[in-house]
Amino acid sequence: MTRVIVLLVLGGVILGFGYRIETLSYQAYRQDLKLEAAGELIEVRERIRADIFEQILKLRELTTIISENPNISQTEFSARAAEFTAQNPEVINLAAARDLVVNIVHPFEVNKSVLGLDYRKNSDQLPKVQQAMESGAGLITGPVDLVQGGRGLILRQPVFYAQSDSTAASPRPWGLLSMVIDYERFVERLRIPEVQETYDLVIRELNPDGTVEQVVFGDPDTVLVDPIKLDFDFAFGLWELAATTKGGWPGHRPDYYWDWLLRLMAAAAVMTFASYVMRLSETRHLAEQRLRTGVEALDHGFVMFDPSGTLVLCNEKYREIHGYSDVVKPGSSYERIARDSIRAGLVPDAVGKEEEWIRIWLEKREHGAFETEQRMPDGRIIKTSDRRMEDGSVVGLRIDVTDLKKALMAAEDANKAKTDFMGVLSHELRTPLTVILGHVRLARHFDRAKVARDLSEAIDAAPESRETLAPKLDATFAKLSDTMKTVERSGNHLLTLINEVLDYAKIDAGSLSIDMEPVAIDDIVTPTAEQLRPMIEDKGLELRVKSAEGTMLADGKRIQQVLINLLSNAVKFSDEGHISLVSRIRGEVVEFRVTDSGIGIPENELERVFEPFHQVDSSATRRFGGTGLGLAISRDIATSHGGNLIATSIEGKGSSFLLTLPLRPAQAETVTDPSEAAA
Repeated sequence: MTRVIVLLVLGGVILGFGYRIETLSYQAYRQDLKLEAAGELIEVRERIRADIFEQILKLRELTTIISENPNISQTEFSARAAEFTAQNPEVINLAAARDLVVNIVHPFEVNKSVLGLDYRKNSDQLPKVQQAMESGAGLITGPVDLVQGGRGLILRQPVFYAQSDSTAASPRPWGLLSMVIDYERFVERLRIPEVQETYDLVIRELNPDGTVEQVVFGDPDTVLVDPIKLDFDFAFGLWELAATTKGGWPGHRPDYYWDWLLRLMAAAAVMTFASYVMRLSETRHLAEQRLRTGVEALDHGFVMFDPSGTLVLCNEKYREIHGYSDVVKPGSSYERIARDSIRAGLVPDAVGKEEEWIRIWLEKREHGAFETEQRMPDGRIIKTSDRRMEDGSVVGLRIDVTDLKKALMAAEDANKAKTDFMGVLSHELRTPLTVILGHVRLARHFDRAKVARDLSEAIDAAPESRETLAPKLDATFAKLSDTMKTVERSGNHLLTLINEVLDYAKIDAGSLSIDMEPVAIDDIVTPTAEQLRPMIEDKGLELRVKSAEGTMLADGKRIQQVLINLLSNAVKFSDEGHISLVSRIRGEVVEFRVTDSGIGIPENELERVFEPFHQVDSSATRRFGGTGLGLAISRDIATSHGGNLIATSIEGKGSSFLLTLPLRPAQAETVTDPSEAAA
């Protein structure tokens, strides 16, 4: 809602500013129009004024003739007037009124009816006549409707007797000379109609008080709004020319609508941009708020420095680690905070070498990223992890790893105890078990022992008891041999389990030794197959072996250990059919594939079989024994050679294990995948 109000206010301000610009532009445009019109109308005014002055001068020529010949006859006047009208065709008639009574006219025949007109008795014309006589300058009246038709302008000029004595107080009036001019021809000659095509024009005669006496040119009913007004400088009265453009001044400039469209578009663009900026600002504010909230929610200290090393943002946890120092605030430099921490005793490791410690820390920050651990005076251990970003800024975490360190130390102690235990187990279990197996092998061949031979010889030396005791002795030796075979088999199985546990413990501790040396591939495959062939054939299974020719770099005994484990599992989970061991070289990789026709492995268990201690059948009554470490150890041996061990299987039809190893571990790449292994 606030954003809408701001945008509306902004739009209003822009439109108000645009309105003000438009107003000023219109005023300037109108002023330009007025200046242009004033220039043209001044020409019109000067043309009219010059023409009227010329007419008045011509009329004054006649008044001079009458002044000098006050008793001028009709014939003499007509002769003079005919010459005058010939030169001024727009003059309709001339009339002279001695003592304000018309006694001479021209042309005579047309105007003889006017003779005898006494202006003193004509109420319509008397005021103008008196005004002319009083002013002595004459005046113009009109336009008036003429008796003979049309309209005319009447110029009246007082006539005075010529003065013979210059000392007279004032000239003596003779009368009045009137001249009627054809209004239409006068207007056309002054090109007034041409001007009226462009302007609404009115020429008015004004009274001394400024009121309109009469309209000389134009429509009396014309109402002009804010017209241009020009005054005429006449001795006989005050004329005013008022004009506007045709139909009045335009209400707006020619580009008014286009300019307003541009202003509206500009306002819309500015409002859109402002909305976008406000939305970005809100988004940024929300992002900053979320960042602060998220940073404060961290259980660790968080800090951010700009490229110049000035603190930009940190949370309360960071300030708590630094003892809520007043120095730890936005605007403080990294070096200042470091020095404050040393001064506060928060960096025991820096005591006595403060400058060196600060220099080292500043250098670490310049290298882009570094991690270190700092032991606090209260015994806490704070892990410092700083990362430099692309723009040079640095973000850092201060993590309290005290509990983690304690747990790690406990785990290391436990791991050491486990390693020690495995060492004891290796000595305390394998050593006596090896002794037991050695005596079992001796007991299995007890008939070869000296005491057994002595007993047999003693029985043979007594013929009377030989037939009775010899069969029983042979049966005793056979039973003892069978029993020892069972004990030896169980002892070997127990030794295998112990060896697997110990090997896994070595792998887990990272101490399993791999002795890489050149070894013939066939020297790995053939001995392994022959070692397990009796066990395979005793179960009624067929063993198929195919070995590649070539030499690889590997720990032969460890690879044999893997193959023995795979073959043993194949025998364990197969009741009929065959077991195959095939090796081949593909490029820079050696493949060993063990395939069986046993019970198979469910698809969801194919990867889990390589997990330590995992059994597909983990119930207490499972048919097959084992620790569940064989495949885990085998895969670890494969990966330690730079290879891999994968399994594919069809439940109920058998399984296939593919061991891939590089010929030269430093150069080889693992190229196997499940789809290839199933081929």
